[in-house]
Amino acid sequence: MKISGLHWTPYRLPFAGAFGTAQANLRVREGFIIRLDTDSGLTGLGEAAPLPEFGGGYPADVERWLAGWALEITGQPLANIEPLVAGLLAKGGPGAAATAFSLETAAFDVLAQAANLPLSQWLATNLINSPDHSATKTVPVNATIGQPQQQAASEAARQAVAAGFRCVKLKVGMAATVAGEVARVGAVRQAIGPLVKLRLDANGGWTVPQAVETLKALEQFDLELVEQPVAPVDLAGMARVRREVTIPLAADEPVTSLEAARAIIRAESADCLVIKPMVVGGLRVGLEIMELARAAGLGCFVTTTIDSGVGIAAALHLAANLLEPIPYCGLATASLLTGTLVKQVPLVEGGRMAVPRKPGLGMELL
Repeated sequence: MKISGLHWTPYRLPFAGAFGTAQANLRVREGFIIRLDTDSGLTGLGEAAPLPEFGGGYPADVERWLAGWALEITGQPLANIEPLVAGLLAKGGPGAAATAFSLETAAFDVLAQAANLPLSQWLATNLINSPDHSATKTVPVNATIGQPQQQAASEAARQAVAAGFRCVKLKVGMAATVAGEVARVGAVRQAIGPLVKLRLDANGGWTVPQAVETLKALEQFDLELVEQPVAPVDLAGMARVRREVTIPLAADEPVTSLEAARAIIRAESADCLVIKPMVVGGLRVGLEIMELARAAGLGCFVTTTIDSGVGIAAALHLAANLLEPIPYCGLATASLLTGTLVKQVPLVEGGRMAVPRKPGLGMELL
């Protein structure tokens, strides 16, 4: 099978409402939908949407990568995408991981369609080398709450539980004082009740002393875990926080590659790794990080970077290959944007997201 064309279409999706993190107030997601055509008549979809606010590069960086490769790969065997992706990740630079993810996803979409398998099952058969492995049909997911105002955050959390979510993730690190963080987290805990899991995401917003002081004050709220309490570059600092507080810590922003995951494990900085395939550079690397975490005795789960339906579906197929019991994954992010670009985004019912069962990625563009 040969590549007959590579095309990309830019998109711009505003957030549906206020969404804040410790690093930035996000207002819009911009990126590209990738279409990879083949001489078999099959077409694969991918998404490249870097996060400039978190150092992932800009859409213009992605477009330069794509323009540089489009003519060169046309007419080549589809299998040549694999060394191209490896080369992009080895070279690195702004937008490289997002581009690699989009190209690999599109290629895997085609290959899974050709094999008449959902992408989740194709990954299990071809990359995990476990043809008898049956990828799960649904994945438990958390609701993500990013409203900076306490009342709005509490109401959003209450609505999430009413919709069937059993885990809520609250963005933190935006309050001016420890007391402010305690009041906001406490209000959300009260809104969701004692039985729903509550996790926090600080997006590296605290210094080490601030993280220790704040998390000790928040221990009273029975938190499942806290994502990235301190700066991603400070693995030693995060290890110190981990030693001094009782709440499990998840490494998020520093999980940018397989080697970065190894560094986190060596530093004993986290109890859990957050895998974003669009940040680490693809589904293959995501699976390798899963195996690395498992071998090290760490937990892991998969999240999006708040993407269109194409990126969500790719991350969902990856998450379907986590070992049971699958932890709550951050995939239910479609409602945070004003559109999904696909005809049917994967459904969430009872706090679980259904894995597409059609061959390939299972997404159809609007």
